[in-house]
Amino acid sequence: MATIDLSQLITAETKAEAARSATHAAINAERQRRIETGKVIDGVYVTGRDEDARNLTNLALAAQMRIAGGDTSTITVYRDGNNVDHELTPPQVLSLWQQSADYVSALYAASWIVKAMEPLPEDVTVDGLWQ
Repeated sequence: MATIDLSQLITAETKAEAARSATHAAINAERQRRIETGKVIDGVYVTGRDEDARNLTNLALAAQMRIAGGDTSTITVYRDGNNVDHELTPPQVLSLWQQSADYVSALYAASWIVKAMEPLPEDVTVDGLWQ
């Protein structure tokens, strides 16, 4: 006589939770892709790779120190994601960093909205979800 191990039973609820988890992982991956791809801010292509974000954060810190010391004109050369050099003043560096941080924050907020949708979207890469 065959016995059935009910602990191995896959229910509709289990399948739905697995699909939801997979979609959430896809949303996280899309958010990270968009962060790393970056965007053009004030004519400067800012990417969000870890080393680029760290570099811009450090430049923003230096810009803050310059501004605090009354220096708003020392030029910092920033090489963007297209390998184009931009000569930026301390206020411009700080603005670039702030707008970049705002962009990342907006992507996180959008991802939370997408994760809360019922039903979850089938294609999480649709631009309209991330606006």
